[in-house]
Amino acid sequence: MRLVRTTHAMMYCLSLLIAAAGDAAAQIPSWSVDTFHAPPDPHWALVTARDAEAAYLLLRDNHPGAAAELHDLDFQRRLAQGHGVALARARTVTSYEGYAAVLAGFATAMGDKHIWSRPTFVVNLPRWPRFIMTKRADTWIVTDADEPETPLIGSMLISCDGQGAEDLARRNLGGFRANWDIGAQQAQFAPWLLVDEGNPFIARPKACVFDTNGQRRTITLDWERVKRETLVPRLQKAGGAGHAGYGVRQIGAGYWIAVERLVGDQTSAVVKAVEAQKAALRSAPFVVLDVRGNGGGSSFLGREIAASLFGAPYVEARLGSVTSSACGGPDGAWRVSPNNINNVEYVLGTDFVKQSGPEVKQVIETTLHDLRDARAHGRAFSSATHCTEAPPKPAGAAAPASEMQGRLLLLTDNRCFSACLSLTDDFRQLGAFHVGQTTDAATRYVDVREQYLPSGYSIFSTLQSVDPSAPPQVGPFEPALMYNGDIDDTAVLQKWVVDSAVPAASH
Repeated sequence: MRLVRTTHAMMYCLSLLIAAAGDAAAQIPSWSVDTFHAPPDPHWALVTARDAEAAYLLLRDNHPGAAAELHDLDFQRRLAQGHGVALARARTVTSYEGYAAVLAGFATAMGDKHIWSRPTFVVNLPRWPRFIMTKRADTWIVTDADEPETPLIGSMLISCDGQGAEDLARRNLGGFRANWDIGAQQAQFAPWLLVDEGNPFIARPKACVFDTNGQRRTITLDWERVKRETLVPRLQKAGGAGHAGYGVRQIGAGYWIAVERLVGDQTSAVVKAVEAQKAALRSAPFVVLDVRGNGGGSSFLGREIAASLFGAPYVEARLGSVTSSACGGPDGAWRVSPNNINNVEYVLGTDFVKQSGPEVKQVIETTLHDLRDARAHGRAFSSATHCTEAPPKPAGAAAPASEMQGRLLLLTDNRCFSACLSLTDDFRQLGAFHVGQTTDAATRYVDVREQYLPSGYSIFSTLQSVDPSAPPQVGPFEPALMYNGDIDDTAVLQKWVVDSAVPAASH
């Protein structure tokens, strides 16, 4: 990583990582830090502009949507506009916080949460007004506070500084953290509404109007420093998602399969446990596949679970084979670029591929072969970018039958994203009864890759391939039966599944 040689910039970045001395309290007295303000450093404008340009080139040269051959005018418009806004903002940046905000805004403008800016330094002492917001449907509610007995708990936010809560959130969160057109992302990032990380492109509210039991009052916000390590877990809880954990266990007369991520040794162990116990799972009256908190990984693992539960012939009849496709290659159509090819070569040698089944290795080897062949012949993509054949049809009377005797229930929360969306789509097509919360959403672009930007202060990502058979947007998927309680309370949730969801799935 190449460091920026500027005294103010170097010292200020280091100061962001230093916690207040001592562990006596999580709350930081304002007098101890608020009197210091890092002096403006114009060198940050150069750093920001250079990294914004590098992020633009990463997307332009590697993302499928930027290729003229795909004719994705919406993506190309977003890329051009996001690039222009980022460079204009960069000229005004005088701090690390401004740098981080520019890159975050650029990534968010692309409209796909797979495209992100991951800063290598974070603001260790953000400010907050000592309470946290949660969004429930269209209502903003105070659900957490530094002093739990505060009268604000349960109050509804109406406006701040004369601006409605929804408009404030769309500007401050929708411009830098979330795609505000996706309800799940609104819920995920709502708790950050009244957290100040020094973004110079948004205004920190001074006073807000709350409704408490029908009584409206204006509260002047008292912004104070707080340790990030203390604040972030509370923000995550206020986002209203859950944590599935990992494992296969019996619940009443049925079974509960928990898979919080589609990657890693814990998930591999669950996949093996499902295969080992498939006889019992197939004969059970119901099986719950719990993917709360699942932000993605490898959709191949979801297909392995499906094959163990339903039987591979039934899954392939419904979804098609993982090693072949009616549209493009087995892993979609990859944008041909030197860095994308290098990445597939790297992935082929990873432990994940070595530990996966032969089907996964075959898919990646085929993708690499197709990429190299396309490069040799001057093609922009590894395979066809549009469907030339009809996708697999649902199984008919003569097709293989499902091995499951009972009903499968798929349980999602608002964090279901990326490969979890593919899993959700697959299991719904296989006949699963979907319960829980509405999922997140993504685009038909897949296979994320990230790289350091020139300064080393941030990592930016791109996508590398397109699924020709998918719609422009994948998700959100809305459950057949919504859960409106605390989805992170597993004990209460399990009771609801047995008492309400299982009977509903049987009708």
